[in-house]
Amino acid sequence: MSLLKEKARLLNEQLRNSLSPLQLITITTLVTTFSISIYRFLFINDEDISKRIQETIFRLVRRLPSVQRQIAKARDETLTSICNDIAKSVAGHTFSLALPEKGLSKDELMHKLERYHSFEKTDVKSGQVSGCVYKLPKSDMTAVYHQIFNLFGDSNPLHVDVFPDIRTMEAEVVRCVAAMFHGDENVCGTMTSGGTESLLMACKTYRDFALSKGITKPEM
Repeated sequence: MSLLKEKARLLNEQLRNSLSPLQLITITTLVTTFSISIYRFLFINDEDISKRIQETIFRLVRRLPSVQRQIAKARDETLTSICNDIAKSVAGHTFSLALPEKGLSKDELMHKLERYHSFEKTDVKSGQVSGCVYKLPKSDMTAVYHQIFNLFGDSNPLHVDVFPDIRTMEAEVVRCVAAMFHGDENVCGTMTSGGTESLLMACKTYRDFALSKGITKPEM
């Protein structure tokens, strides 16, 4: 023990004579930070170390100027191609850049909307467009859609006290879906505005459920 104390005394004296207090603090901070980072990289991680090393190398390689230029070039070429394809559908159209000083009449408005509608070249009613629209190509169903929109087009589901009809239909839809999955009276849910939001909400629900079970790093 006395030998260790003597070695520590000599080391402290050497450091005190060779380094200033500021240098000692800086070096200690850097060494501690580096050591913690290495420890976390090696031990506090759910992924295999070989995979983490590969990801680290890949991330460092992406920071090289030559690699960044290649990535930027490929990204710009892709964006240009997408923009060109989209622009073809509205070729020759003069875009409105500001609100008109005078409002449009009903006939002028409908004529303008019909012109916009003419941009559509894909027949979505053919049933051959995947993941775009979900509508049965039946005229009688289309008439039902229009009637429903006339009834509830002016409603706002956020105000459940003002629109109890919307609230009630939402509750019934949630309960019907819960019954499909054999849910009991404690099962609850909510309606979303589309498929993407539904996926996000499902992922968030599972994440929050995992956190409530003590799982801090859930995997998809």
